[in-house]
Amino acid sequence: MDANGFGLLSSISEILNSRKRDSDYAIARYLVPRLDNLRSLMITDITENAFVTRSAVRRFCNKLGFSSFSELKSQVTTAAYPSDLNHRDLQENVVEYRASLDGGIEDMLSEMGRTVNNDQVVALSRSLHDHAGVVLVCANNTSGTLVRFQQELFYAQKFIQLATDSYRTRLVESTDDEDRLVVVVSASGVFARNIESWISEIESEKYLITANPAAVRIDDYDRTYCLNCSPIDHDSWGLFGKYGMTYFFDLLSACYLHLYGA
Repeated sequence: MDANGFGLLSSISEILNSRKRDSDYAIARYLVPRLDNLRSLMITDITENAFVTRSAVRRFCNKLGFSSFSELKSQVTTAAYPSDLNHRDLQENVVEYRASLDGGIEDMLSEMGRTVNNDQVVALSRSLHDHAGVVLVCANNTSGTLVRFQQELFYAQKFIQLATDSYRTRLVESTDDEDRLVVVVSASGVFARNIESWISEIESEKYLITANPAAVRIDDYDRTYCLNCSPIDHDSWGLFGKYGMTYFFDLLSACYLHLYGA
């Protein structure tokens, strides 16, 4: 899976949430109800039903970071969704799901209590402060947490750049500064594994934050922050992606603001 595929849904959401009712909006509106069957669609299906031109479809794909509609189609997998939905039991009702979720969150927090100590949080806060430029690189399922983290650090006059779509372009553009720290955030490790070739080319200092280090080539990084000691094949409820990362960056924000907010 091309790394741009991880930002696919965020890009589509941004188009749908905009006030513009242009060809991009028409294409997105047509594709969303058909994401499960996207690979069977042809460009003519879009042009005839969304009332757009072939060049509009090409521009739409380019805007999302893909060279063609064929490339875009190949990236629509469950990895693009916020949770590992293909492993979730969708037959659970709300009572059953809530029981599973509550137990899972309790186990996750217990695990993070063993793996993430306060000294690590302080050390990372100091690293973020000491580098002139910091770039956080993540998939769309973590971008909401990192946007909030980015905005909270404004209070301490610290600007951290986010690279959350069109990854390669933004990552290259974001690493020109000599004093640059690149922090890759990948709960399951799948996203980090998909950008390994790019990361290995970057000469900046590089950190990794993950809940599944076994899935990543950690030798590419100068420092790794692991939220979970046990290897995970999949995170059915998206616990580490949705709740673990939120918890971690909440701790990091509180620590940073305590040290430098005044």
